[in-house]
Amino acid sequence: MSGLIPYVVLAGVAIGFFLVCYAVFNKNENFESLEPTNKQNDHRTLYEQEKVHIAPKYKEPSKSNITTEFNHVEDADTVAGTSVTTELLDCDTVTADGGDSQCITVEQGAVEDTIALGESVDVLEATREISLESTQMIGAEGVEVSKPQGPSMLEETRLFNAAEIDAELMQSVVEDEEPATGQWAQAAQEDKRVAMAVEPFIQAFGVIRGDSLHYVEDITREALAALGILKLSEVNALLHNIIIQEALMAMQKAYVATPTDWMKMAALESFLDVVQSPKSSTPYLVAFDALRVLPHLTLGHFQVMALTLMLQYSRNSNNYGRIHFKHYVEKYIEPFISDLPLDNSFYRQLEYLRCTQSEREQVTLTQLLSNSYPFVFNFRGFTKEELFRVTDGRGVDSRFVVRSLNSNLYKLAMVDESLAPRFFRETRISDAVVQRDLLALMKSKPTAFRGVEAREIMDNISPVLSDLADVYDTSPMSRISLTLLGLYLGRAHVKATIGEEFDLSRWF
Repeated sequence: MSGLIPYVVLAGVAIGFFLVCYAVFNKNENFESLEPTNKQNDHRTLYEQEKVHIAPKYKEPSKSNITTEFNHVEDADTVAGTSVTTELLDCDTVTADGGDSQCITVEQGAVEDTIALGESVDVLEATREISLESTQMIGAEGVEVSKPQGPSMLEETRLFNAAEIDAELMQSVVEDEEPATGQWAQAAQEDKRVAMAVEPFIQAFGVIRGDSLHYVEDITREALAALGILKLSEVNALLHNIIIQEALMAMQKAYVATPTDWMKMAALESFLDVVQSPKSSTPYLVAFDALRVLPHLTLGHFQVMALTLMLQYSRNSNNYGRIHFKHYVEKYIEPFISDLPLDNSFYRQLEYLRCTQSEREQVTLTQLLSNSYPFVFNFRGFTKEELFRVTDGRGVDSRFVVRSLNSNLYKLAMVDESLAPRFFRETRISDAVVQRDLLALMKSKPTAFRGVEAREIMDNISPVLSDLADVYDTSPMSRISLTLLGLYLGRAHVKATIGEEFDLSRWF
């Protein structure tokens, strides 16, 4: 019996070895069968994490609280922890480190791209409600303007004693009117003041009847009200100043010659600038010249100056994507093309009246756009992977990223590099290295904005922009620039048409 023990031990060892080998091989087979699924799940997890990062869930800012300067959206801290429902996203709330509410895009057949929300309809609506206008004169930021010293023409007339003027120069007027107490009495006194201010015009041009008299009285009434003239003696003091009397008659003549709302506003503001500006200021002289040429200008002349002002001397800091650019065309371009002249004689008249001057080289509309909005038209953009690489996987708030107009890539929501400090302040990107890399990424794929491709891009923004390019490039508009008088009149027409005013102090 003792002789069988070695054989039993060897048999146990052999059976144990066989069982161990079987278990090891079976485990490897199971692991290999599960490995593709695990890799697929890992890839899906990374993709979901990426979408969590680039699609933050935020609450649409209320229209009364929109106060940011750039892109006019709420700061990232203000919208943290809130929610919104959009057409592109089907959101589930998750909590990341720091308590911010974020959003995962739910896949339904095809995955919606949520990296670029800077061109959403919500952002456009928010932009329309802001109080700070984004269309400003080029180069006007941070320019200190020195104000001319000395009294205005109106202040000079009020340095005299009204009683002395009445005694010496108003012999026909026995006494100034007493303060009116009733509505009818006030209207009667106002009519007397208007009649006195209209009298020099009637004496200069003969008998004025019908509609012409109505137009003269109408604009004169508004001018006196704007100056706060409440007494006959004050009207007489104005007429005693021969410069103001000449300006008043020029204003009345311009409105009678062209009785339209836009001419009325241009003439009235020019007269007020003459009266209220110091004689040592440039606006005083320019406004007086404007009153002299207004009777000779038509709507076409005004539209040429207004469009040239908009295209050559100003830009809109929100024109970083198609939706905003289309809104810009609708608001700032379309109202000024109804009577745009094609005849060269119109442009010669503007030059003769010293509103414009001819330039040697032609500058086409595509060149103007590429100069004003280089990041929009002169570069292709970047991919999503490149954006995450330069930001170390953090990305950029999707409200400040837009789709490129000239490719299927992405761009940051700014029109040129001068707006970068404001952009980084709004996006809370303080790392200088990341800022440098983002700007380099924006300029990494340069392109030329010209030819057929440029026309297709403009037509995609708005057919009006493409049609304007045809007119602009073939007319003298592409070879003119505005003088101070042209800038002044162009600004007046923009204000009269769309109610927006531009600051010309840098040129004055």
